[in-house]
Amino acid sequence: MKKLFLTLSCSALVLITYAQQTYSLAGKIRGEKANGQTVSLWADNEQKKIGSAVIKNNSFQIKGAIHDPELVRITIAPTENSDKKLWKASHFYLDKGNVQLSGHIDSLPSYYYNPNLPNQKPIIEGSRAQSLADQLNRSITDQKQVLSKLDKAYMQEYHLPAIDGKFNTDRGIAILEKMAPYKKTVFEKKWAFITNNPTARVALDEASYMVMGYGEESLSKIQMDELLQIFEPSWHGKKTFIDLQTAITKAKATAIGSNILDGPILDKEGNKVQLTSVFPKDKKYILLEFWASWCGPCRGEIPHLRHTYATWKDKGFDIVSISLDEKETDWKKAMAEENMVWHQYNAREGFNSKIAESYDIQGIPYALLIDSNGTIIKHGMRGASLDQALEELTR
Repeated sequence: MKKLFLTLSCSALVLITYAQQTYSLAGKIRGEKANGQTVSLWADNEQKKIGSAVIKNNSFQIKGAIHDPELVRITIAPTENSDKKLWKASHFYLDKGNVQLSGHIDSLPSYYYNPNLPNQKPIIEGSRAQSLADQLNRSITDQKQVLSKLDKAYMQEYHLPAIDGKFNTDRGIAILEKMAPYKKTVFEKKWAFITNNPTARVALDEASYMVMGYGEESLSKIQMDELLQIFEPSWHGKKTFIDLQTAITKAKATAIGSNILDGPILDKEGNKVQLTSVFPKDKKYILLEFWASWCGPCRGEIPHLRHTYATWKDKGFDIVSISLDEKETDWKKAMAEENMVWHQYNAREGFNSKIAESYDIQGIPYALLIDSNGTIIKHGMRGASLDQALEELTR
């Protein structure tokens, strides 16, 4: 029996060994300040250090093993305890085999993004996964450049004036309408990349970003199921695919066409109520918005919400705001300061509250547009997107 157990254990060890693939990362970092600095390689969403080395003669080498290609972050620091403002950092796909990285210490991206500092990503060679990522990025470069310019115009002509109480609604909607075809093209190219590369980790990651709402368009439940069908044959049983399945299960709960999720919240008198019991029943469209007093972007959006509420409240529109403030005094102070006259509730446990976990809220502001039947009809309802949606729905 002991011999059998030993044989099985050795077999399992062999399988694990074969599952892993070795890599060798050879770096060339030019510049006088590079030598003596410590290079670290981080995986598992930057939670795990998988290797480190000290730059000598402007070179370093890190060797190890990975199960699959993975998006990693490399950091370069004078010392591990030095101010991170002095650090350099960049993401790239690490792959099996011999991978080369090169760059200049003075031009590499800083650890904290700073638009006033150089931001030249290192050159990566020998990584098939990174080559695929570069291929995808090149295919959408033109559209991304146009979207970047339009986004700056939106910020200057709509968002910043709105914070100061000037609402250039028509202009904001016009810019969003210009953005729409470019976003559609980017989405279509990403989707084609995913379907054409079902075995690639880059494609799997891109699908995950879409599911989590970081893409150009919100996914339908049908599209989410298509993603599972695309990746299941190559990734079944692997942690990355299981993570995608989990993310899709959560995303489906708030996908367009789903009904709003219930959960306990507190009213202004401190009474515990269920969301569905207090949700307006006599309105055509309701904005369900999660925010907090300490959230800068949330506070910056409130002047626009006041304006939109005043414009549309007599046309079948309402707002339900749920604060994730953990201190009642902070919540009530912000409500008074911002003159938030619509429905206000509080989830006292913040992101750990049942209602926030039900909606899988990872960041705020988080806003959904709901119809009179309690059905989710729009995601990402911020700024002129909300005005655009209301105008389209009430035509």
